Amino acid sequence: MQKVNISRKEFITSTSFAGSGLLLGFLLPGIKTFAQTSAPGCDFFQPNAFLKIDTKGLITVYVGRQEMGQGVNTSLPMVVAEELDADWRNVKVEIAPFGTLPEGAHDTGGSQSVLTDFTSLRKAGAVAKAMLIAAAAKLWNIKPEQCAADNGTVVNTGTMKSISYGELVCEAAKLEVPKEVTLKSPKEFKLIGKEQRKSNLKDILTGKTKYGIDLKVPGMLYATVERCPVLGGSLVSVDDSEALKLPGVIKVVTYKGTGVPMHVRDGVAVVANNIWTAMKARKLLKIKWDEGAKNTQSTTTLMQQMTARSLQPPAFVKLKKGDISKFKLTPANSIAATYKAPFLAHATMEPINFIAGVKDGVCELWGGLQLPDWTVNEIVRSCGLKKENIKVNLALMGGGFGRRLHFEFAIEAVKIAQQVNAPVKLINDRADDIRFDNFRPANVHRLEASWDATGKLQSWYHHVLSTSIAVMTQGPDAKDPAENLGGADTDFYYDMPHVTTGYSHVDFNINRGWLRSVEICMNSFPIECFIDEVARKLKKDPLAYRLSLLDGRPMFMTGEGPGAMKQYPQRIANVLKLAAEKIGYNQPRKKNHYIGVATHSFIFAKAYAAHAIEIEMLGPKKFRIVKVVGAIDCGIVVNPDGLRNQMEGGVAFALQQALKGEITIQNSRVVQDGFNGFELLRFNEMPPVEIYTVASEEEPGGVGEVGLPTVAPALCNALAAAGARPRTLPIKNEGFEWV
Repeated sequence: MQKVNISRKEFITSTSFAGSGLLLGFLLPGIKTFAQTSAPGCDFFQPNAFLKIDTKGLITVYVGRQEMGQGVNTSLPMVVAEELDADWRNVKVEIAPFGTLPEGAHDTGGSQSVLTDFTSLRKAGAVAKAMLIAAAAKLWNIKPEQCAADNGTVVNTGTMKSISYGELVCEAAKLEVPKEVTLKSPKEFKLIGKEQRKSNLKDILTGKTKYGIDLKVPGMLYATVERCPVLGGSLVSVDDSEALKLPGVIKVVTYKGTGVPMHVRDGVAVVANNIWTAMKARKLLKIKWDEGAKNTQSTTTLMQQMTARSLQPPAFVKLKKGDISKFKLTPANSIAATYKAPFLAHATMEPINFIAGVKDGVCELWGGLQLPDWTVNEIVRSCGLKKENIKVNLALMGGGFGRRLHFEFAIEAVKIAQQVNAPVKLINDRADDIRFDNFRPANVHRLEASWDATGKLQSWYHHVLSTSIAVMTQGPDAKDPAENLGGADTDFYYDMPHVTTGYSHVDFNINRGWLRSVEICMNSFPIECFIDEVARKLKKDPLAYRLSLLDGRPMFMTGEGPGAMKQYPQRIANVLKLAAEKIGYNQPRKKNHYIGVATHSFIFAKAYAAHAIEIEMLGPKKFRIVKVVGAIDCGIVVNPDGLRNQMEGGVAFALQQALKGEITIQNSRVVQDGFNGFELLRFNEMPPVEIYTVASEEEPGGVGEVGLPTVAPALCNALAAAGARPRTLPIKNEGFEWV
């Protein structure tokens, strides 16, 4: 059992009412207290911002984090229900209304939801339970210590009589919030650690779930946008005469783009009474653009520039340990390699859509947002509205993967709605969704390593080059544009005496944004492939060689100040050992079967994962994936079913990137215009996957992104074991085929 104090910043002790229900104020930093009032009777009580219990015992848990398929609408309520000792069958979930939580509490990204909210949600459940127990004790005229909570009831441990939570609602709501509560030890968990299917799984499977694209509001019109094809270009003129002749077209409006941070393009929007009419009319527009001076760029040229720049010193040194200049690189004692990866799209199943209505300076928004507070602040800045006049209605998302961390579409919708006397729903078709995405940066890596006469690794050099996201969101003077986390920063986890890592930004005129696993995925690929290359050149087993650089190494701190994080090389080693064991790494293999491994730390999510992949070579550069084994250490696992879903989905996501995913640019325009060009992984391409978890009582870490970074390097290391080392993603561009 763990006692925790409840500070005034978390709870207030006054009672109040919401509607006809007693409401006990809950306070987090930055949120206002509820007004103190009184009223007779009650229908429910709400002891804090996260849960409400009605007189029938139905428990509503309000989830602040945004659900986009990752399962927070199941895992976070499980945390509350655990400490509440609730009957899980009586728990329902609702999106916490925007504005009921402090700024930032709705933000969803970086695999932070469980990690960030675990303790506060446990406290929320424990406080409610303590108040219900106190209410029961008062009714029975006994001490609270003589009561226990069990499955939605309070039990008198002397008489074994019980009373349901619903029957205690009104009495509990009259009580003060306790100054401290006792949290369970992990050994006492009854719900956490047990598999639970997604709370809305049946509705998803039967088509009842309403996503943003399904939302309709009274009087709503539809819009589609023709955007300037080149980022930074401007509208010269538009002839909309033919479009306006089409029945159902309401209006054609134009708007100016924005700069940092979202880079909204100049646009011409067709507004109609249905989306199909709007799309048809858009094709009739005659538009003249001024594309500006940056309208001839291509990814072919970009990769050539980045490769050439990689041979020069980095613009920013991120880690300097020892002195690599002491070592002269020769063919006998060193190795060097260059790795490359392309721009990538998010390609969510639900294309971008958003609803905005503006009337008399009052704005209402409907849709999915991963960073709703930042969205509102930027709408205020870009659209001339007052923050207090903006209402946000959050919606479920049909996939996110970081796409809705950006929100240029919300600014577009508001700019259109400001010129139309009705709510307007902006919808991107699939071509727009791909071409006007915010892409994962293209990146190139130069790595060099050397060893002494005994074969002991002495120096490691890693120069990361990319088209920085920070430069897009902060401008060309971004203080630190580097994208080095994942082993190319102070979090580098292999043990060697002399290490230098650095970063250089290479400018390119296309919008960039965060994609699932962010820079950690970018950097794990070259690091885990290159350490494999070093081992093979030294004629050492790649698994044993990695472990020799990890096993027994103590925890160390990365970075300085408030942003410093803990790195655990032993946990990185442990997941690698588990993945290797489960795939039978040291067992005899069939003819033409090869295994590759890779491991990593997803440091800011406090989680560690490794993959081992077995392939069968069917011919020169032709293979099939026999099996993928993943291992993860993310501390306490809230929902094993959700963890497995995320890890398996991560394999599918990462294999698409490794095998065939790429965005190419010609004349500063995206070439791909749908899933025919930006292909997703097909069902027949998905290999068998096994997921294993390291048992742990460490604090829970994130899961959603952790399962991606080691898939591509494990696959490429298996191919290297077969005799053909790919260094460029996707591997189709190096002539590889798979079945």
